Amino acid sequence: MNKKINTVFISRIFLLHALILFGLTGAAQNKTDSLEALLSKTVVDTLKINLQNDLSRAYLQKSPDKARSFANEALQLSRKINFKKGEASAINNIGVLEWQHGDYAKARDNFSKALKIFLASGDKSGAAKCYGNIGLIHRATGDLPLALNYQFQSLKLREELNDSEGMAKNYSAIGNIYDSQSNHALAIFYHTKALKLWDHLNNLSGVAASYINIGNVYWDQKKDTMALNNYLKSLEIYTSLNDEVGSSTSNMNIGMIYDFQKKPELALEYTFKALAIKEKIKDNASISTCYINMAQTYLSINKKKEAMEFLHKALELCKANNRTEGLKIVYGILSKVNADQQNYKDAYSYLTLYGEMKDSLFREGSIKEMTEMQTKYESEKKEKEIAILTRDSEIQSLQLNRNKLWLMILGVAVLLVFAIAALFYNRNKLKQKANQLLEHRNTEITLQKKEITDSINYAKRIQESILPPMEVWKRILPDSFIFYRPKDIVSGDFYWIEHKNDVVCFAAVDCTGHGVPGALMSVVGFNLLTQAINEVHLTKPSEILKHLDAGVTKTLRQSEEGKGVKDGMDLSLCTLNTTTLELQYAGAFNSLYYVSDSVLTEIKADKFPIGVNTNGKVDEYTNHSIQLKKGDCVYLYSDGYADQFGGPKGKKFKYNQLKEMLTGMAPLSPDEQQGVLAKRFDDWKGSLDQVDDVLIIGVRV
Repeated sequence: MNKKINTVFISRIFLLHALILFGLTGAAQNKTDSLEALLSKTVVDTLKINLQNDLSRAYLQKSPDKARSFANEALQLSRKINFKKGEASAINNIGVLEWQHGDYAKARDNFSKALKIFLASGDKSGAAKCYGNIGLIHRATGDLPLALNYQFQSLKLREELNDSEGMAKNYSAIGNIYDSQSNHALAIFYHTKALKLWDHLNNLSGVAASYINIGNVYWDQKKDTMALNNYLKSLEIYTSLNDEVGSSTSNMNIGMIYDFQKKPELALEYTFKALAIKEKIKDNASISTCYINMAQTYLSINKKKEAMEFLHKALELCKANNRTEGLKIVYGILSKVNADQQNYKDAYSYLTLYGEMKDSLFREGSIKEMTEMQTKYESEKKEKEIAILTRDSEIQSLQLNRNKLWLMILGVAVLLVFAIAALFYNRNKLKQKANQLLEHRNTEITLQKKEITDSINYAKRIQESILPPMEVWKRILPDSFIFYRPKDIVSGDFYWIEHKNDVVCFAAVDCTGHGVPGALMSVVGFNLLTQAINEVHLTKPSEILKHLDAGVTKTLRQSEEGKGVKDGMDLSLCTLNTTTLELQYAGAFNSLYYVSDSVLTEIKADKFPIGVNTNGKVDEYTNHSIQLKKGDCVYLYSDGYADQFGGPKGKKFKYNQLKEMLTGMAPLSPDEQQGVLAKRFDDWKGSLDQVDDVLIIGVRV
């Protein structure tokens, strides 16, 4: 992984706030006093509502509380007198405030409500604004094709209205979307169009914002000098306008460039300037960017404590605001930091999360959808141009000599018919060719996906054939259950059992990763555990773990420098004497829980995993002996259940909640306990994705 992870994307949020959502410049904010003076003298309700909405927009950046108060007053009065345009404008302003606060779901809901009202009343200008704002929400949450679709809908309406300022805003938003997909050519094309329009309109805030966006594209290409020049131009303009919010974004990006150029003092100076303003206006998206940029600067000067503090602040903020692109960057940095500290388990976990975020933001399907939208927009635009040319030709024909009028009209009509016929023929041929190519590629992709899926499904059958069948497990431990929920088709968690005379050996094992990599590790672990019992004749848990540790290290060649893989497994392993009810336990990271007389006791595991012995030394594990009595319940588990995100706040389930649940359900039958675990897990997870393989084993003695 590269040392630097590109974080410039969040700095573009300023343009989205200042131009499309807020529709303000620095000068506009100075009009609040005069607007309030007018409001105090106005008695006509519709004029009063318009002034309240204007004040709400004017206060959006410098006083969100006042902005919300004016928007709510406008909304109530609009509904009282059934003034639809005022109602829609107020709802849109409230959506902007929700956006600024970081609640994208509420913001999108308000923009959609406002859009319906604008469309029903035939207000194209208001509808265009809402289309653009909804597009911004989808871009912020990572759905780039949908974001582009909404921006083009907004652009078409503004072209019909000849709204140059609105078109410039759309060009900027579209350029940012293409930049997010690393389509630098189209990004520069649209940002340059926006810059020319802002310059033509003499809108200095728009010019400054375009310089930021063009700088962003150059930064994405690591052309740091060109990016810095554009950021400095934007800072100069914002400073001349006394626009501290705009200046804060320029400062943030300049600090990022200085960090890249290994000038940490300047980087921190500019970034802290930006953070002070972003916190003042509660711009959560930009605050998380400042956190990430400062963390990277501190890492570059080896201040890891300060860096980790800012990284975890950024992680919580991005999670709270559902900022998928921000999460991708934070996961990437955390993976590298943990790898540098030789904390390979966390590094691998963060790297997996980084890969999942990267795939979701940059998938082949989204590029195809965006290309189709761009082509559709260009085609419709060409059709409009043809219609305009046709109309102009007819007007010119009417001005010709009357004696030649019909002849000229006939000639022009014939030429137009042939021209349009030729144009449509060529377009149809091109579309057919493009559709054939797309169909061919889609067929290839579908076949490749099917082959991969078939292979993984076959791997699943192999893995299922290795795991002990439930009838065998129940025959050995009849009063027990297994709650097993793989994240993918195949799993990195597995359960294991062997029976020697009066002693039953059983384990819950969590291999590194999930899916195919975890499944491969599970085969290695299962075979070594079975070998320990049946060939080496071990029954003491600590000795079995030691044998497993040595076997994984040898099999994966982890003791050879620069070779093999640094993967391992966490597990809890028990042996139960079914006659004396003595339970012996040893564990690697995964503790043992047992419930006796309604009291849960935890036996801690050793804090080193199976495998990952680069020094070639086999670990010594602690053996615990517990005397159980009839009716006691023993629980083994992997970390997937406790680590699952969900609930009303999207947080982890965590171990304390798991312990309480196990204590409460211990008196139930094994089948009832398994049902409780399944229902609670599904209710907690809700619509969120499962984050890891899940395994819990329960045994009543």
